Amino acid sequence: MTQCCFLRVHSLFFWFWSFHRRMALALCLQVLCSLCGWLSLYISFCHLNKHRSYEWSCRLVTFTHGVLSIGLSAYIGFIDGPWPFTHPGSPNTPLQVHVLCLTLGYFIFDLGCIWRFAWRKSIKKYHAWRSRRSEERQLKHNGHLKIH
Repeated sequence: MTQCCFLRVHSLFFWFWSFHRRMALALCLQVLCSLCGWLSLYISFCHLNKHRSYEWSCRLVTFTHGVLSIGLSAYIGFIDGPWPFTHPGSPNTPLQVHVLCLTLGYFIFDLGCIWRFAWRKSIKKYHAWRSRRSEERQLKHNGHLKIH
């Protein structure tokens, strides 16, 4: 009797664990597809706007994400439902999950853009600061300016 109960609980646990593993894998796949979509949009904007900088294309992707997420959120909140003020904390609908994965993929893309662009800019500012500081050291000698 106990062995039969153990087998039922064990098989139920295994099914539950594998179900959540598959769900997590599906969500990760959706986020990865979203990231690939934002990257391909960025590459398309880079090719279409060759006369502009890469940061300009990144800002176009940001604008596109803003318009798309506002539109989808308005659709979910006002048309598809549930109304967030009468049903707060209700389970997410599949559309809400898709929009969340789309947005998470964008945030990962944006984080990569930030690192790619605050690093080059930070390094340039650091080198400019170092060269300016070394020039100031050469100009000052015992509190007085050096005469050339």
